[in-house]
Amino acid sequence: MGRGEPSEHLFRRLLGAYLGGAREFVVVERPAVTDRTREVARTFCRRTRQPEIISDEGEVLRLRDLAYESPIPLLQRIGRMGRLVVEFHREAVESWSHLPLGDDGQWETRDDEVDREAWYIQRLAAIQIAAGGDGTRVLGPWTVARSLERIGDHAVVLAEYGRRLADLPRESATLVSLRQLHEQAMEHLEGVLAVADEGTANDLLDMGEALAASGRAIADPLLPAANGGTMAPATAAAVTRILESIGRTIAYAQDIAQVALDQARPTNPFSEESLPRGPALPA
Repeated sequence: MGRGEPSEHLFRRLLGAYLGGAREFVVVERPAVTDRTREVARTFCRRTRQPEIISDEGEVLRLRDLAYESPIPLLQRIGRMGRLVVEFHREAVESWSHLPLGDDGQWETRDDEVDREAWYIQRLAAIQIAAGGDGTRVLGPWTVARSLERIGDHAVVLAEYGRRLADLPRESATLVSLRQLHEQAMEHLEGVLAVADEGTANDLLDMGEALAASGRAIADPLLPAANGGTMAPATAAAVTRILESIGRTIAYAQDIAQVALDQARPTNPFSEESLPRGPALPA
């Protein structure tokens, strides 16, 4: 790592190696490893599963992945991650109805949980491909994990911008419309994650297109409302940003539905019902 290089660059390089399946990570910094570099390494260890710093001597910092390779199938992990993301989103929108409590960074912390699971799934997929696994079968879970990771990012946006809706009455048409559109988006996402066949995937793709159109219809009156003074500019901006995030959530769910359609499996590619029954495995 070069001196003066942004910390984010080192984090991205470590993460890239992690996603590629690396078992060991070596950071060299001359004349000696700095505290800033150590902090990046600790953050990387905290936000992934489960590298640890095994040596720190002079100009070399060495990390190693000490986690065993999970026996839980990738598709089962996708199902668990999907439920985590849906719950995260619903909690974010529910937070609009009460004053924020606790740490200001609580939503970013929750998002770290989603990132950790997504990155682990992507890492396992890369390891399976390197071991000679069927890349076409692994690419689907890899893509879905990435889409769910992005959907989790938008839960943070919904929570943070939702604080700016305090000027709106709880039963205002705008607020009710936002909640309804978001709940429909969550039902769409749940449906996509439980898709059973090609026909259902096509129906959900149609539903997603209709939801996207509904979002645009809600957004149309916002600019005139802000300019006319019937809605505070900051509130109108927050509503617009929230609509954008719901729209992106729908778009990523459409990507997941497309994966199911492309793979055209006779059984559900994401739900636990499609998995062979057997003894419970540890997480």
